[in-house]
Amino acid sequence: MSPGEPAAGDGRPRTVLMCPGQGAYLPGALRHLREVPAVAEVLTAADAAAAGRGDAAAPVGALLTEEGAPGPEELLRADPLGFDLATYAAAVAAATLLLGLARHTGTRVDAVLGHSVGDLAALTAAGVLTVRQGVRLLRVRDRLLRTAGLPAAGMLATDLTADRAAELLRASGLSEVRIAAHNAPAQVVLAGPAAPLDRARRAVLDSGHRATPLTSRTAYHHPLLTDVHRAFRALLRGQPLRPPTLAVHTAAGRPARTPAQLRTAAAAHLTEPLAFPRALHALHRAGFTTYLDGGPRALLGALAKATLPGCAVAAPLRTAAGTDRVRARLAAVTAG
Repeated sequence: MSPGEPAAGDGRPRTVLMCPGQGAYLPGALRHLREVPAVAEVLTAADAAAAGRGDAAAPVGALLTEEGAPGPEELLRADPLGFDLATYAAAVAAATLLLGLARHTGTRVDAVLGHSVGDLAALTAAGVLTVRQGVRLLRVRDRLLRTAGLPAAGMLATDLTADRAAELLRASGLSEVRIAAHNAPAQVVLAGPAAPLDRARRAVLDSGHRATPLTSRTAYHHPLLTDVHRAFRALLRGQPLRPPTLAVHTAAGRPARTPAQLRTAAAAHLTEPLAFPRALHALHRAGFTTYLDGGPRALLGALAKATLPGCAVAAPLRTAAGTDRVRARLAAVTAG
């Protein structure tokens, strides 16, 4: 049993902290928290680990604490690695802050759950990886993505159910497009090479549903990245991992406890389809009643509400705020 994981059947309500993936980057989102030690330490560590990656690259901390920082699409075009590092640092800083505030408000957080590449942030929040390790992994992953000779590819958010999405792809003969993420009962993300994905977008729209291209450098959760995944897993095998201080749950709907399971979780976003409702239902069956969203805009909180109606959701960082307001938002929901 992982440290911090209650015994099954103890009857105590449990709280999970959800760490977002690409949706974690919002320019200047941490500007009101830049002086908070928990946030400043993470951003300083991320900048130190990222040092030397190029004079044109903006410091990670500046991207998250300056209002004039580039938006997601602009940053991804100009500096894909910067986008990845800022996404990771934002999620880790938010998780570190919320875990500290939760302790001060008497709220016990029992587990972490990552969403897509947010698994790396979740592993860091649980003490399995250091910030320096996380940055190094993302820098190597960036090199692997740049040198893999991948075709142009992307991701597409829809309001389809998983069954309807699979049926539409079959009927349209779009075998190169896959269901990358089942996020909620009626929210599915498709991924694939650019041309087939555009045909999928038109097919979704023609069926009367919504189709929104996502800000993404490639088709994550797709077999297109199999070679990258293999090389990344080889790198992970050489990484020292510390025992988790919190239970680590995955989108596969089960805890990751052993070093092998933790390494699998760190690389899953590359090729494995994401099944977020399955993970949330598994947590619900295990007695988790409160879901903390560690990102801006409350994206994961919305998915939790759609999947588990009636669950308690806190999104203390949904808009930029100082420590007192974040603490009040956290206390208000978890006290209820």
